Amino acid sequence: MDLAPILLFASSIAIGATAFYVVQLVMPLWDRLAVRYVAEVRPMLDALSLGSDRMPELMRWWGIAMAAVFVLFSIGLGMWPVAFAAVYLVYVAPKLYLHLMIHRRSKLLRDQLVGTVTALANATRAGLSLAQGIENVAQETPEPLATELHRIVRDYRGGRPLSEALIQARDRLKLDGFTLFTSALLVSLERGGRITDALERISRSLQENQRLERKLEADTESGRKVVVMLAAFPAVFLGLFYFLNPEGTALLFTTILGQVVLVFVIVIVYAAVRWANRILSLDV
Repeated sequence: MDLAPILLFASSIAIGATAFYVVQLVMPLWDRLAVRYVAEVRPMLDALSLGSDRMPELMRWWGIAMAAVFVLFSIGLGMWPVAFAAVYLVYVAPKLYLHLMIHRRSKLLRDQLVGTVTALANATRAGLSLAQGIENVAQETPEPLATELHRIVRDYRGGRPLSEALIQARDRLKLDGFTLFTSALLVSLERGGRITDALERISRSLQENQRLERKLEADTESGRKVVVMLAAFPAVFLGLFYFLNPEGTALLFTTILGQVVLVFVIVIVYAAVRWANRILSLDV
């Protein structure tokens, strides 16, 4: 009787059971490490209502992706130096993506706030109180700013003073435009005065700030495009050079020295892109 199929089946079950047991042991530790990894940006995700409910699941897939990339490059392709560089790129990808999401969300909130303040000024001019005006404007405001306005209204209806609800929203969002908006409202609520006049002045200030920020973004847009082109140039150059000298280009992938050179180029390009983005970033 041929026992080879039975032994193969039994070994496959044993390997699968072992892998399952190892995963069950490692997963809780991995979850704790993943929480620490995103701890820097998670408060901002929660503040901007960028739901993080699926974060543990996504971070597990991130760990699987790192393991798969390492196995692919190290064992599958035999490119050990490149494997470590590829794993590092996968390692930093989630945090870069989260920062990009936060930046886009903050920018969208900034742009929506200008029209919302104008609408709120019109609502108070029509005779509505500030709380009623916020509730009325929240019905017509698009997301994501509508969520923040509804949260303020919900806190106010729950018995919290309107000033405290505004302060909580200001401390949660930490956006310059929203800070200016809430600060002016708080001064008007504490010291009296016409809310409508204050809102009109805030609206003009926010419009001017938005204009300046958009002008600065437009001025640096060409620089960002240049950074993208320069980052993609080594890969394009390598592809073109492959058609001219396939044997010589293949040495970059088949020899240790070539792989080290490839990793060196990847490191230089990555560092240059990070440096250029830091220079072009605008904290206005």
